[in-house]
Amino acid sequence: MELKEIHRTRSREPTQSATTEDLSVLSRFQNLTLFVENPTQQETFTSDVPKKAEEQQHQQEHVLDLTGYRKLRSVGQGSFGVAMLYERQSDGQQVVMKQIALSNLAKPEREMAMNEVEVFSKLHHPNIIAYLGSSVRGDLLLIEMEYADGGTLAQMLAERNQSEPLPERLVLNMFEQLTSAISYMHSQNILHRDLKTANVFLHGKGTVKVGDFGISKIMNTNVHAQTVLGTPYYFSPEMCEGKEYNEKSDVWALGCILGEMCCLKKAFTATNLSELVGKIMMADYVPLPSNYSESLGHVLGLMFKIDPIARPSASELLQYWVPYIYRNLGSMEGFQYESHSSNTNNTESLATKLQNRYPLVEDNTSSAVCGERSTALVGTDVNQSPPAVRTVLYQLHSFGTSSSLAPLHLPPTIKIKQIASRGQHFVAVMEDGSVYSWGEGDKGQLGHDALETWHHIPMRIHAIKQRKVVSAAVGDGFTILCTASGTLLACGDNSNGCLGQGNKASLLVPKQIVKLEHIPIVQVASGTMHVLALTEGGIVYSWGSSSNGALALGKRIHVALEPERIILPQLVQNVREVYAGPDCTVLITRQGDCYCCGSNAGNRLGLGRKVSGTATLSPIQLDAKRSKIIAVSVADTHSAFLLEGGFLITLGDNTSGQRGAGHKCELLQPSIVRELQSRYVLNVKCSQTYTVATTDDNCVVLWGTRVGTPDGNEDSSESFGRNNNGQRPSLATVANSTTALANILTSLYKHETILDPTDVLALYTSKQQQSVGSYVKLLDVHPLQHSILVLVETNCPLT
Repeated sequence: MELKEIHRTRSREPTQSATTEDLSVLSRFQNLTLFVENPTQQETFTSDVPKKAEEQQHQQEHVLDLTGYRKLRSVGQGSFGVAMLYERQSDGQQVVMKQIALSNLAKPEREMAMNEVEVFSKLHHPNIIAYLGSSVRGDLLLIEMEYADGGTLAQMLAERNQSEPLPERLVLNMFEQLTSAISYMHSQNILHRDLKTANVFLHGKGTVKVGDFGISKIMNTNVHAQTVLGTPYYFSPEMCEGKEYNEKSDVWALGCILGEMCCLKKAFTATNLSELVGKIMMADYVPLPSNYSESLGHVLGLMFKIDPIARPSASELLQYWVPYIYRNLGSMEGFQYESHSSNTNNTESLATKLQNRYPLVEDNTSSAVCGERSTALVGTDVNQSPPAVRTVLYQLHSFGTSSSLAPLHLPPTIKIKQIASRGQHFVAVMEDGSVYSWGEGDKGQLGHDALETWHHIPMRIHAIKQRKVVSAAVGDGFTILCTASGTLLACGDNSNGCLGQGNKASLLVPKQIVKLEHIPIVQVASGTMHVLALTEGGIVYSWGSSSNGALALGKRIHVALEPERIILPQLVQNVREVYAGPDCTVLITRQGDCYCCGSNAGNRLGLGRKVSGTATLSPIQLDAKRSKIIAVSVADTHSAFLLEGGFLITLGDNTSGQRGAGHKCELLQPSIVRELQSRYVLNVKCSQTYTVATTDDNCVVLWGTRVGTPDGNEDSSESFGRNNNGQRPSLATVANSTTALANILTSLYKHETILDPTDVLALYTSKQQQSVGSYVKLLDVHPLQHSILVLVETNCPLT
């Protein structure tokens, strides 16, 4: 079902009958009819037969007035029900409520509706329409989802003048976002099966999101197409022939969308089904206009390979071909990828394999340029001498009994010195002083001299390539960089004064903070809306905004547009390090003492449950028997303190089990994580509802509650000491029982609680690798909402 504006459709008979030789294929399309809304416009095929007026009226009668929601208007209608736009009264957020009348559906249709809920609930990605919950009211199944206020891609293209093609940079940006969403779906073994421009939704700020999972398939093996599903314009050749198909059919449909964005018309144009199927079977697509690059045209040709095996996967598109197109656009288009000398080993790299598999058209790219790939690409021949030590940044997805570890696309020949992250914004500082950034860039925080809604491929910040950066800190929409000479650079959102420029003007490229020009800085830290800087002499500066005293500048100073020196109490001397929580400040002295100010949410600073915060630096009282404090991490409502000797103490809220106490009961005092007392903890990071740490035996340890997706239909709650919510039956088994359905929809594969600290990842080398001096060392972790970034130092492939 498409979420689009409702409009009337008039039917028309096909203008040409199928020929005899087409009947074996076209007989599968017997339920599809050609409809023309306007004879002057291009014809469109649709698999949804227009409903009769009384059926539409019947659906409208089921629209509910929901408590806590204000009904606004209908935004879509399909074969199963209607989609209504509501305003949530609690926060004013607009949401779409898809309403499906279960009593009106036959068993196959009901199973398809249940499938949509099951698939939708498993997907958590910035480029996929967010699933907000499901419920049953009477005989109505309600699916609450995110509202995309920019309409659909189909609507945007229809309104575009044929003489005004979309800029290639915009096309590539949208294509990258779509590819990321599809690559993520395929990694979860899910096929979309109905990709089209009408199912691509736009946010006003430019984000592209995939939606409508009514006929998606949770795939364990290839799918055999017994019936026609989807929209004919986007069918792959194997779907037309009724053959088995897999995720490569989604890649074909993605190519159809890419071609449609460039040509402002369908990639395969036809006046009847016979002609359409014939063109699809021969890959006779509309060529791209000459104003688009040859690189883009070449990649589109790869996606339209008739043999699905010859098509690149969505992951290969995202990791290799999208950067290849960007690189060939050149600096005039705002993108310039710098080459790095590749590692000299005899093992064929991923990029080389892909290049051999999909030969480039008139490719003059040097091997050095093609060598810019993932940091994980290393030799695998252990009989040779071990390769040079380097660092790899992985993204760890772990939920229930399933887990995956995927390397991020960073230069393989440069060591990663530091990773800074907050929310969906990431910065990597390299040993050679270069800086790469990716993620959300809608406020200029990526430093690429552009507003980018989302950038998936880490890209170097070229505006500062003449400077050597040694560390970074990121906040809500801004980035602070510290150079080897102690200079601070800032870019991004400055509405809260976080750039320290003395004004509120935002910056698209990093600019020096003038007030600290002659004051060498050795460390910088950032909260959500405030920044701390430390000099070698122990002087601390702060700026930004805080209504809870995190600036440490006094009770009445809530905003500082440029760095202000903090007047330290007599007891707070010889500051060694500064840490910034979301809205709090923590200072650690050379003696290992700890002082704090700012918000005490959840009693994370140990000031007492009745104390909301403090604007003056106060000592944090921990276990006096323990050694000095080594490191600190502060989240929204809890904190963790790493002590000398590898011991870990937690403070604050425990309602999600994030304190590591083995339960979710309230803890009034600081408590040691007893499960880790016998192990040596190297570092710790707090997320909103969970905590993650690394140990000296190369393990990533996690406890608390986090969002994720389970492995298939298995109940993962019994493993690793997780909470047991009971065996959940498949949605298909309760499709005929409204009561059972209502019960299962309240616990849909959303959260996992680990009460006891549990190893979710252990890295090691094989005995054969150890014999030649290979090793792996965990350096750092960064918790995200649905995954964890893991920084590894290694000189061998991981096993």
